[in-house]
Amino acid sequence: MRFVPFLRMAGLNGSLVRGEDTEKSDIDFLIIARSGRLYTARFFTVLFLHLTGWRRHGKYIAGRICPNCFLSDKNPDITPANPESRKKVAEANKYMIPLVEKPGMAEKFFKTNQWFNRYQVSGFEYQTKLQKRLIPKGPTQPEYFLEFILGGRFGRWLERKLMNWQVKRILAGKKQGDEIVATREEIRLHPRKFN
Repeated sequence: MRFVPFLRMAGLNGSLVRGEDTEKSDIDFLIIARSGRLYTARFFTVLFLHLTGWRRHGKYIAGRICPNCFLSDKNPDITPANPESRKKVAEANKYMIPLVEKPGMAEKFFKTNQWFNRYQVSGFEYQTKLQKRLIPKGPTQPEYFLEFILGGRFGRWLERKLMNWQVKRILAGKKQGDEIVATREEIRLHPRKFN
């Protein structure tokens, strides 16, 4: 994940971090990307995960990575529009473990989302043990070499194209009750069963 251009943080979240996963569970990731390059970061995230065989898709779910939320580094606010979904979102993200992080990004995420603390969520002890085991010396820093190529005019053009293409695909599959958001600064892919 550290080679994804414009990645500012990739965090492990969901049932795995709380110790509530089963043999059928996927591996949820929260992604924070540079503002203005969210869809480029999503494209490369999905591409790299697919090429390495780690991407959740179709019937391939168990043990596969599901990058279901992308936020902008300018405002990594994950507060859902539906107040009834807030407890589930807090459960999924309160104990998120940053695996790849630009220094200070996880701190900014948790500071922006202090509302998590309103909810009693189990898993703190498990998350602490898992974090020490996964990243004993702290998260890896992102690699920025692809950003040089995709940072200028060509990158802006590519971002617009990728955004238009991805938003159409994301919204085409949306059903009533889904928590699906696809804006310039946020992508959230939580089907109805999440709510």
